[in-house]
Amino acid sequence: MAGEIKRASSSRKEGGSDPVPAVCRRPTTDLKDVQDILKSVVSSSEGFVSRHTSINEEEEKMSSSNNQFSPPPPLLLRQITSPVSSQPPPILSDTDPPAPAPHEKSPPSPDDIDGSRGVEAGQRKGAKRSPLYGEIIVLGTNGTLPCAPLSPKMSHSFVLKKQPKSTGVSLIVRNPGDAESLSRVHTHTVAMTMSKTKTSVMEFGPDPSVDMFQIGRSADSAIDFVVVDTIEEEAGEGRRRVFNSSSSVSRYSCRILCEREPPYTAKLYAAAFDTNRKIQLSAAAPTWSDSETGATDGLTTNGVTLLRPQGVFESGVEPGEWREVTVMGNLRERRPLRSSREPGPPILMETNVLTDGCLIDLCGVTLMWRSAMGLDHGPSNTLIRDRQTALNNMTPQCPVNFMTLHFKSGRLVTTPATETGLEGETLREPWVYMNCGHVFGQHSWKGLKDEDNHQRTCPLCSKVGTYTKLELGNERAFFVDDGPLTHTFSPCGHVTTEKTAKYWSKVSLPYLASQWISCCPFCSSHLCPTKPLVKLFFN
Repeated sequence: MAGEIKRASSSRKEGGSDPVPAVCRRPTTDLKDVQDILKSVVSSSEGFVSRHTSINEEEEKMSSSNNQFSPPPPLLLRQITSPVSSQPPPILSDTDPPAPAPHEKSPPSPDDIDGSRGVEAGQRKGAKRSPLYGEIIVLGTNGTLPCAPLSPKMSHSFVLKKQPKSTGVSLIVRNPGDAESLSRVHTHTVAMTMSKTKTSVMEFGPDPSVDMFQIGRSADSAIDFVVVDTIEEEAGEGRRRVFNSSSSVSRYSCRILCEREPPYTAKLYAAAFDTNRKIQLSAAAPTWSDSETGATDGLTTNGVTLLRPQGVFESGVEPGEWREVTVMGNLRERRPLRSSREPGPPILMETNVLTDGCLIDLCGVTLMWRSAMGLDHGPSNTLIRDRQTALNNMTPQCPVNFMTLHFKSGRLVTTPATETGLEGETLREPWVYMNCGHVFGQHSWKGLKDEDNHQRTCPLCSKVGTYTKLELGNERAFFVDDGPLTHTFSPCGHVTTEKTAKYWSKVSLPYLASQWISCCPFCSSHLCPTKPLVKLFFN
């Protein structure tokens, strides 16, 4: 036995056959075979990559043509690559936020939202914007016109911003008696009748440093902002405001020139150029000439007056004095009568520069100038809505109907009141007794001596006074502070802050030929001379 084992081992050493069965031996592979296998794998992968690349190139060529249809790639490729782009997918880290779905719109970033207005500005951060010079607001509009506009250029407010190209003009030549300038088509001229035989003509040329904005009643292309005064008329059982068909506002009232470079100074001038680029003062307009310099100047027939606040337009501001602005931008004392042909004495220590909070009266319409900086530092629309929300959160109740009163977006919530007999009226409307300031809901209770709805007896204090519905003041440009809404104008019933009500009750606006009145800035109603503002008392 031992001899057989030795012979078997010696035979294996000599290169003989292995007596171990093939199924029991570990399979072995020659190095050449391994190299052949690797080469086949590499060649197959290269063929797949080349086919993948060619397919993507064909997709790009087909997608570049608008008239060709791009078929989807095979299922295997759709699982590996993007079906529309050959660019590699972005590498996301663990801290990167997930991308939105294809059908979802990404939310706007804070840079896309205008905080002052609370709406999307539509411009990305870094996009170049036109600088704002300021804003003109028509007095008596509570965020909207009281009636439908007659022209696309009519609005309750006008925004003045830097134009792509300069639109301003300035004086270049004074030629008294030169009638040739009037016939030039591409020249801005101002003609003043000095006497029956003498006319002064001044020529204006383009000024690249300023932008010009023109205001008037005319809807001509030369006018940028159209303004028309309104009147009240009977409308069924109530009254409504309509545009005055016999308006006293001039067709070409005034013009504002704004410097195109910081600090963007704005200046006011009487009269505006017409479509022929001419200003022609009527024979009834006051005109004069300087005896020393020979410079001529004049006023419009009904005049353009300017009031500047004393100090910054904020809490504690006081109104200033009215001045009349000339065609050349000088200031004079206001004429005793608007139609007077005798101009007031000149004012040398003041200029026609518009400061924040200025008022511009055009004989029928009063405008307010708010600078861009003044609006940024003043109360925003969001803050005013927060004050209104705080007023509703007090849950004031009517002592008669025991209903919670509620303001909503400057308008009042309407609720049928059939159970109290007030058919078509509302229970949650805040109303106020102007003589005492107690706030109620709309109710039908009257005192024994009350004969109409204009004079009612307050159920709490028995004082007799007007009974008026309250409405919220929404135009932020008229507010001088951001305090709580605690007061109302009398007799219109617009709710505002205490300091805002006190300021506007001190402002005297020109009325008719020689009168002065105080008005509510939100509706232009004449304020009560003895009690222009009332403090509100909620139950």
